[in-house]
Amino acid sequence: MTLHTFGGYLQAFSAVFFWSFNTILATLFLTDLTPIEFAFGRWFFAMLILLPMAWEGLKQNYAYLLKRWKWVVALAVTGIVLDNTLIYIAARTTTPVEMGLLNALGPVFLCLLTWIFLRAPVYKTQVLGILSAFAGVVIIVSKGKWANIASFNFSVGDWWMILNAFCFALYSFLQYSRPAFLKQRDLLAATVVMGVVILLPVLLWQTPIDRLKLLGRDEYSVLLYLGVFNSVIAYLMWNSALNAIGTIKTGIVYYLMPVLTMAEAVVVLHEHISWAEAIGGLVVLAGIVIVGMGQHIRPAKNENK
Repeated sequence: MTLHTFGGYLQAFSAVFFWSFNTILATLFLTDLTPIEFAFGRWFFAMLILLPMAWEGLKQNYAYLLKRWKWVVALAVTGIVLDNTLIYIAARTTTPVEMGLLNALGPVFLCLLTWIFLRAPVYKTQVLGILSAFAGVVIIVSKGKWANIASFNFSVGDWWMILNAFCFALYSFLQYSRPAFLKQRDLLAATVVMGVVILLPVLLWQTPIDRLKLLGRDEYSVLLYLGVFNSVIAYLMWNSALNAIGTIKTGIVYYLMPVLTMAEAVVVLHEHISWAEAIGGLVVLAGIVIVGMGQHIRPAKNENK
């Protein structure tokens, strides 16, 4: 493994590590913040952080971004407005087991998009690795009990989770259109600004101003945390990993999400790991190793799209 490849895996892992806290935070503040408040708040703080950092780059690339405004809007809708917001919505009408199972479809969708539209080859080892990692996730979220899977019954929240998984995949896939001269930081800043512009009228329509005044220090603190770590840092890390090691190898790291969440629950909440969860974690790691053994071919990008 080269240093460049190792760096890509490390960036993907860092992104997933921060995202793994989403479930815990969404559960803790489920009754205090609405999904739109979660989404707007985290990205508003992210925008405040990104704009000073990317201001010069945005001025230099303004004409290019304006020319490709449809692409920027697509990134904003899939990655900022819908991704994760749909998780907060789904949490109100579905179970954690079903959410975990359906969220694992994200890398599968990403692999299919890459194969269909970029004609990137998918090797047998990669398919085997993805299936292994997916199986590990199933074992973890079901706690090794078939009854938890057999009782799966589609609800409205499950469809939201499927849409969220597809949005995550589509956002990641659209990163391939970024030309080399446009920095990840500058593109993310433009995407976040567009996302906040779209979310603002939804927030004002759904949430009375008086309610926003009632939000306390705890709510603003968690939104600031999400804005810094789960939004700015995690998204920059994830997008850089996609560029470094490709969609399939980056996507497979996403399956570490339930493994990390499980470990965090042990440390923070003092929960115990069952034998099934431990086995599931090992199966996920085996899948990642198998995919890592495959080749990586990055299709050439057309910078004049």
